[in-house]
Amino acid sequence: MRFLGPRSISSLLKTALDVVYYGLFAMIVAVVLAALCLLSVPTLASEVVARMNVATDITGTEQAILMLAFGVSLSGYLMIMLWTRQVFRTLAEGDVFHPDNTRRLRWIGFGLAGVEIYSYVSRSLAEHLLNMPVEPVYGMRAVTAWFSVLVVFVLAEVFKEGARLRAEANLTI
Repeated sequence: MRFLGPRSISSLLKTALDVVYYGLFAMIVAVVLAALCLLSVPTLASEVVARMNVATDITGTEQAILMLAFGVSLSGYLMIMLWTRQVFRTLAEGDVFHPDNTRRLRWIGFGLAGVEIYSYVSRSLAEHLLNMPVEPVYGMRAVTAWFSVLVVFVLAEVFKEGARLRAEANLTI
């Protein structure tokens, strides 16, 4: 099986990314609808918690706020998936060093960094405003997340150089 072009591994991965993208979109819609239900029916949260036999002291409004914050986080991942799908679309077409891939990879890096910063901010707000105990983020998880951001920016520069070399080669022929 080939790596690039139609009926290749990259086209198979693009199909998988399409499934994940639309799954994320469906999750965002479900989370927003659930948050709206919690806001419109204040007793819904206590009824669901009682039926699940779970002890919590978070009100329905606070649960709705947490769900909307989760929806915002999922929206960040949705944007990252959109840009990744666009990169894989060019790979499936056999055009690796498409000039727009550099911009897309940079936006993926900014998106990953933004989602990570949003995670830190939302954890801090949940801990201080809602008095929720939150596990601190340190160690390998924090290092891995920021290392992946760095790797994406390095790949963007590699793609930029590849696009420049391709354009230069097209001019010499």
